[in-house]
Amino acid sequence: MVLKFEPWGDDPIFDWDEENEPKIWEHGISVFDVEECFENPHTAVPHEKAKSQPEKYGDRYEVRGVTDGGRKLLIIVQHLFANWVRPITAWDDK
Repeated sequence: MVLKFEPWGDDPIFDWDEENEPKIWEHGISVFDVEECFENPHTAVPHEKAKSQPEKYGDRYEVRGVTDGGRKLLIIVQHLFANWVRPITAWDDK
């Protein structure tokens, strides 16, 4: 049995604005695609630089998930507080 822990819990609230939405759209990914990945089975691990640069990356996570249509995404998010998550960027995952 694998226990899943995500600091934002099971029902994240997404922080979208005029900065992060266009950044994700640049990669052909919509807000809905990102949110679907959180609703479907996914994994979340600390950002690869979290240990070496905790002051900058300590609150960031790499989320790998899949949309309802089967598209695999890698999403970088910042855990703001409680169940608030700010997607920073996203792209197609291998």
